[in-house]
Amino acid sequence: MDKSVRIVHFSDIHFTPRAQFIRSSYDEAVSVINKTPHDFAVFSGDLTQDGLIEEYELADTLRKAIFSPKIYWIIGNHDSRSGGFEVWEKKVGPREFREYADDVLFIGLDSCIPDRDGGRFGREALDYTKKILMKYGDAKLKLIGFHHHILPIPKTGRERSNAVDAGDMLSVLLDHNVDAVFTGHKHHPNVYKVEDTIIISAGSVSSYKTRSGGSRSFNYVEITPEKEVKVKIMKTNGDTIKNELKTITRRFRMVDSTGGIWLRLAQIAGTDFGIGNNSQKELFQKGMDLINSTNPDLILHCGNMTSEGRTSDYESAVKAFLPYSDKLIFCPGPNDLRGFGETLLHKYFDIENTIEKNNSLFYVLNTSAPETEIGVVGRTTQHRLETYVYHTRHQSQDKFHTVVMHHHLIPIPGTRETSALEDAGDVLRLLSDTGVNLALSGHLGRAFCTRVEKTAFVNCNTLSSQHTASSENSFNLIDISTEGAMVVSEINVPSGFRRILGIFPGIETDKNKESTE
Repeated sequence: MDKSVRIVHFSDIHFTPRAQFIRSSYDEAVSVINKTPHDFAVFSGDLTQDGLIEEYELADTLRKAIFSPKIYWIIGNHDSRSGGFEVWEKKVGPREFREYADDVLFIGLDSCIPDRDGGRFGREALDYTKKILMKYGDAKLKLIGFHHHILPIPKTGRERSNAVDAGDMLSVLLDHNVDAVFTGHKHHPNVYKVEDTIIISAGSVSSYKTRSGGSRSFNYVEITPEKEVKVKIMKTNGDTIKNELKTITRRFRMVDSTGGIWLRLAQIAGTDFGIGNNSQKELFQKGMDLINSTNPDLILHCGNMTSEGRTSDYESAVKAFLPYSDKLIFCPGPNDLRGFGETLLHKYFDIENTIEKNNSLFYVLNTSAPETEIGVVGRTTQHRLETYVYHTRHQSQDKFHTVVMHHHLIPIPGTRETSALEDAGDVLRLLSDTGVNLALSGHLGRAFCTRVEKTAFVNCNTLSSQHTASSENSFNLIDISTEGAMVVSEINVPSGFRRILGIFPGIETDKNKESTE
């Protein structure tokens, strides 16, 4: 790729003869797109409102007004309604495709489930994507488009219409060094850098439905030969809403730890006291012996300490954790709030919002609610956390800032997104914007970590519960060096085997800045 690639990214037109389609906004956007120099365009789904033949016929007429060297058309969930996925293939083209030209690979995928708002890629699409990415592994630019979001989007209400196997797709994108991903669906523009993959969501060009009173919009993306990704979010009249600049480095992850370990954290979840079988007790003791052997500064429990939230469960847990009480920070999970668990939780544990230990600040964010696996933070708690994080980061730049919660924010490979945090989009945006260093979770029983912007997100498996998505129980060990590098490992409880989950260089604090000056 010897020159920059310029892309118009637009989405969610929702063609219909009814009032849901705003014709004036569409015409305005088309006028700007036609005047904007670009190499190709990506439309990321919802061409029609209800997948009806009359809407596809209207689309046939009106989309001819767009003058572009090439447009990649991606099917959306509204296009799949009423059997519309069959009409799409007749009127628009294939629902899955690939094209490779001039060192640029583009893959288009169908993430839709007919007559459902939520999405799914499925095993065949995931395998297809991997095969194409391996075949064109030398492509200088790898791009993928699909309709459904895989990271939660802010300002979109309850998180309930994402792709259920988003974690599996995220794993494919990161494993095969995809440069940029184009999505739509939620009618709100958003850009995230996940490790070295840029995930770009477009707003709606012409739907009656907008978010928080925002403008209808589209994106203009430029990717330079040096892999700088410039995203301009534009109103349909061409005015700029926001400019985003992300850099893809693709550096080998060497980390500097010559100054030694500043902080060592043991992360656990799912101890499930109260089950009453010997195997759980044996696994717990073996796991804690392994943790002790690593000599951590702190033990962070990310939920489901008990199995049913009963008095006997809490009494067993308190007794078992008593030897580690000076190092323990606990955040509850859904199991801990069952029955009268919410009352018992405050009887046996002092759940503070903020804890300062070892020159570090830990924010305990209770995402669990009684009698449901679905999590929630709430607007009041978000505002309090945002205010406090901004204040403490301004006052305490030398400290390491960690949020401890139960529910995950980033989709986890090998699991299904059926009990996510319902306001995950707003919480994810809050953490990345405030520059929190580390976010810990313990949901779904599988270890995984990645980095979004400058925040590392680490989920752990269960320590001794039988409810695990992994083959065996484990815990995570997180080492932060004085230079700011982070190494995340998973340690298997039965075998003691250790594997590296992730290496993240360059966590910026005044402490590691001083060590390099």
